[in-house]
Amino acid sequence: MKARTRWLLVLCVLMIQMSPAVAQLDIQYQRRGNRNEGIKPRPVSGYDLELLSAVVDTQEDMSRLGPMLGFRFFLKAPAGVYPLVRELENKHYYVLDDVQPRTAWQAGYGNVFEWPTGVVLGRLTAFKPSDLGVVVRLGKAAPSVDENVAPAVFYQSGIPARVTGYRFVFSVRDDTAVTARVFREGEEKEVFSQRIARQPGGRPLVVKWAVADGEVSEGPYRMVLSGYFLANSKPIQQTVRFYHQPDIAGR
Repeated sequence: MKARTRWLLVLCVLMIQMSPAVAQLDIQYQRRGNRNEGIKPRPVSGYDLELLSAVVDTQEDMSRLGPMLGFRFFLKAPAGVYPLVRELENKHYYVLDDVQPRTAWQAGYGNVFEWPTGVVLGRLTAFKPSDLGVVVRLGKAAPSVDENVAPAVFYQSGIPARVTGYRFVFSVRDDTAVTARVFREGEEKEVFSQRIARQPGGRPLVVKWAVADGEVSEGPYRMVLSGYFLANSKPIQQTVRFYHQPDIAGR
């Protein structure tokens, strides 16, 4: 075999071996124009309790990945906005954050961000949009025990005309017993309550609040999640404040 032929064969083998590594580097978390997006290193530790997602509960089928994903949200007034998209259960450690909208965030439901799925998400094994959570924090980017958020309408194609419910997802480090209650700000009478007698640690804790049209008025609300860890009775509490604006299409 001639030396040149042998060299070409060696080069082809090296390229085949390197291609998975190059592809893996290509989907790593990095700046992608109007956003940071990609796979992050596995975190060393997390919070005892953390808000992973605060979204409008829609009926859209999110079991299959389309070419685009997006979210929109309501602001009562302009504010510092910090959207974060990530997996509810870490399989790939996907993250999207530091987004730059086409126009400045503004009052109303005209706050929209969309991104193509083929760059990262479409290259992940057995991925579906329902694996993701979206939380739009207001005022500060870091998680806290007292959150202020704008619930996002997370979508692939259709956007509902009205809000018919909310879906909040939390992570808990260990097994817990918790109760979620929703109050209108300034009032002590709850408008919703959900009791979870045993929530396994490491699994998403889901709170769903169905909002009957006309029964819950527009305005500021707070969800209070309280309980304790089953192993040691250590108390936990989380407050999530948000503004309920049911009319999506008209805003």
